[in-house]
Amino acid sequence: MVAISTHLQLAFAWVTAVNQLNLTQLRALSSDDFLSTLRPASLGLGPVNKEDFLVRFAGVPIANLNISLPAAADIIETKDVVSFYTTADGHTAHGFPWKNEYIFTFTYSGGLIKSVTEFVDPTVITEALGNEAIVAQANLSC
Repeated sequence: MVAISTHLQLAFAWVTAVNQLNLTQLRALSSDDFLSTLRPASLGLGPVNKEDFLVRFAGVPIANLNISLPAAADIIETKDVVSFYTTADGHTAHGFPWKNEYIFTFTYSGGLIKSVTEFVDPTVITEALGNEAIVAQANLSC
């Protein structure tokens, strides 16, 4: 049996909490000086601190992200950094597909996650959230 590092366990716990939309667990896993960055920069979303990340995440109209845990071959780990490639096969609140690809990079401090950088497919983000915005606007017009 291969031992899984504490840092990789924290990264997997993060993905699980994201899949469960569990803000309490995300708060517990992240350090007070936590920083979240969503890439590519073309999305226009700059880095945010812990509280702003939790507010942003709570407002995303996603019903089920279904982010997979990565295959061992897709994980790179150094002393204080874990990075991996994985995919998601979920859907938004109104059923639009959320078939995304991710490269997550985690850094650590004091036994907690200090930062998460997510590289995502911007087309998936803009199409899914754009469709959700159209539904929201239509609902307001009714």
